[in-house]
Amino acid sequence: MLSSRIAYGTPVVHSFRKRTSSPGKIKATFKTTIITVAILLTAYGIFFSNYFKIKEIIIADENFENQIIGEQIKENLKSALNKNIFFTKTGELEFSVLKKIPELEKVTISKNYPSTIEIEFLKYPLVANIINESSNLKKNYIVNSIGYATKEDFENPSLPYIHIKSDEPINTKKTVIEQKKLQYILDAAKNFEDKFGMKIKEIIYKPIPKEVHLFTEKNFYIWLDMQIPSENQFRKLKKALAKLDIYKENLNYIDLRIAGGNGDKIIYKRR
Repeated sequence: MLSSRIAYGTPVVHSFRKRTSSPGKIKATFKTTIITVAILLTAYGIFFSNYFKIKEIIIADENFENQIIGEQIKENLKSALNKNIFFTKTGELEFSVLKKIPELEKVTISKNYPSTIEIEFLKYPLVANIINESSNLKKNYIVNSIGYATKEDFENPSLPYIHIKSDEPINTKKTVIEQKKLQYILDAAKNFEDKFGMKIKEIIYKPIPKEVHLFTEKNFYIWLDMQIPSENQFRKLKKALAKLDIYKENLNYIDLRIAGGNGDKIIYKRR
């Protein structure tokens, strides 16, 4: 049979090539194994190791002034301790702090790997002293720009004084004065000082009739209706200066709340 295949010209080739792995293939397999092991170890470190659990909460630029509020923030964030730092959502923590501590205008939480979170915060500025007289108590507070009392039994002489009478003592768990009303009061006092060159010694706020009484350095009051822009009411007083010398007259009060037929009427009382 073989002779017949040779006779017809068909060559017979026998291949006995040895099957062995090349050095390049061994190297690639080893590299893949190393990478896989590294990935597994990294995943273990991230998911299961204590190395990346939050162990410390620190306040950036902590000082005596910020010590109390810093401790409040740390107390609020205790739930984050021993949580995995990779999966901790700083935005949610910031929202929680702002919701529970109204003195804060802004909070920034940063991750310092492997196991620390750092807090930076900005407080609302303090804008006024509040003197509250209720039926059986007199208390002093300092309020911030959104109307929350942040300090009790303290005064800051560099800030305006706002006097409030009420049946019950002020509830410091909510705003002492609504932010818009507080801004109206402070703007009215500043506008008067700027327009008339006369200092305001004290402000009386009457919540129910929605009135503000500005007590001037000349010892008379300016009565304002908080439902009307203070600029409009001061414009009436400016026009009246030709007939009423507020700098020399011995006045008890000037009432700018009541508008006459032309809107420029004012009422005043001498002592």
